[in-house]
Amino acid sequence: MHRTTINLPESIVQRAKIKALRENVTVSQVLRDLLAGWVAGDISLDSEQGGRQKKVALARAARGMWADRDTDDFLATSRAGLTQRDEELASARLDV
Repeated sequence: MHRTTINLPESIVQRAKIKALRENVTVSQVLRDLLAGWVAGDISLDSEQGGRQKKVALARAARGMWADRDTDDFLATSRAGLTQRDEELASARLDV
């Protein structure tokens, strides 16, 4: 195996070590797997590819967030409902 040195921000290294301990792996194993996936074409570093949708999908998968819903649509619907409710409340106050 080839030994190499890379420069990483200390904050990332600390978080990686903590996560690696929790998952019973080493940071070296994680880096080897990620690099192998990138070389094989399974991991892309192209930020233009997929853009926001890809990031949202990754965030949902990582956090378990509403995988079956589009958050933008959900928020727009919620806001519309709140606006309608506010209008009804304002109208009710005027009728008193």
